[in-house]
Amino acid sequence: MRSFSRLAAAVFLSTTFIASAVEVGDIVPTVRGPRLDKPGSSLPPVKGQVVYVDFWASWCVPCRQSMPILDGLYKKHGAAGFAVVGVNKDVTEADARRFLQQVKVDFPLITDDADLLARAFDVKAMPSGYLVDRKGVVRQVHRGFTSHTAAALEAQVVKLLAEAP
Repeated sequence: MRSFSRLAAAVFLSTTFIASAVEVGDIVPTVRGPRLDKPGSSLPPVKGQVVYVDFWASWCVPCRQSMPILDGLYKKHGAAGFAVVGVNKDVTEADARRFLQQVKVDFPLITDDADLLARAFDVKAMPSGYLVDRKGVVRQVHRGFTSHTAAALEAQVVKLLAEAP
């Protein structure tokens, strides 16, 4: 009986302190970090906007496809209240900058050197994207990226932009 109690306690403790992934219906964690694209400046305010938080890295092959598509969505729907925030997960800033010389985007980019955001979201794949409504609720989670993801994402963005603020 004593070994069962220890086992039950170990299982409870191991599951209690594991971060759970941010999923649909969750309130989005606060997103902030040093700007990669404009060092020394802060993120523009996104409260009340539909926001896509995108975790990416230079070594991520699907990120080469997703970043230009996200930039196109940002340019197309930004005036209607759509924002994208790219969160870089490279080991060095130089790797990210080399990637951005080839894949140019206009949306804000931040770094996550200490993995605080990746842990807060419990990122499980690259890229990982979180579509957030105007109230700060995660409405879609995308892990990975394909041409199907792109079409579905635009439809989701348009739907959320049409909802009353």
